[in-house]
Order: sequence, then C-alpha cells, then structure tokens
Amino acid sequence: MVGNGMTRGMVQSAEMFEPHYTIGFYAELWGLSEDTVRRWFQDEPGVLRVGEVKRGKRARIELRIPWSVAVRIYRERTKSK
Repeated sequence: MVGNGMTRGMVQSAEMFEPHYTIGFYAELWGLSEDTVRRWFQDEPGVLRVGEVKRGKRARIELRIPWSVAVRIYRERTKSK
C-alpha cells in the first residue's frame, strides 16, 4: 500500500492519465537549463521516453514528464539543506 488505500500499481496507472510535459516546459518554469532537467529525469520511473531527436551531432531521447513526478523530484532537489 502506498497511502490512501492505493497500491503502487494504482498510483502508476494514475500517472498515465495526468498531464505530461516536456523538458523545455520544466526548464522554463523553474529557470533551469534543459540539460539539468534532462539529467534529473532521464532515469526516473514514470517518465515517458518518446523517441530520438537529432540535434547537431547528437541524438537525444525526448522525455515527457508527469506533473506528479516533476513535483516530487523538484522538491527533493531543491529542499533546504
């Protein structure tokens, strides 16, 4: 159980139906570089990998990040020490 009587599978299913945003959206919202946002989320569960985009010499995986995952990671990364 995760909380509120929900199982982990139910929480992951709920993530499928919530808004997913691009790296650029979060970078602009938080005043961070796209590279920083990409590093934060590239291996995070629940983040969708939707394909490669070739920019210059490198191909990059495009990510779509659920709002709930973004809020959780942002709080973890920016909490006062």
